[in-house]
Amino acid sequence: MPDDFVIARNPDGDSTLPYLLRIPLGERGVILKARDTWLRTAKIYCHRVEEWPADVEVLERVPVRSCIRRGASIDLVLDRGRETAASSS
Repeated sequence: MPDDFVIARNPDGDSTLPYLLRIPLGERGVILKARDTWLRTAKIYCHRVEEWPADVEVLERVPVRSCIRRGASIDLVLDRGRETAASSS
């Protein structure tokens, strides 16, 4: 069973990429600095980071259904519902 996909706040306050994303692939995972927390648009700029910082504020942990590397791409399927706006009656 794969680890969780983790979203955290980037502790580097000077960075223009305010979030850290950990994709559970390989021994340490793939760690990225990112402009946004979740794919709300077609593309989000990310930059690879070598290590997960010791003291980070974790914002969200999402269970992973599958995580498979396909060449340079990573297919990541999360176990969470769609992001939809709540409606009131």
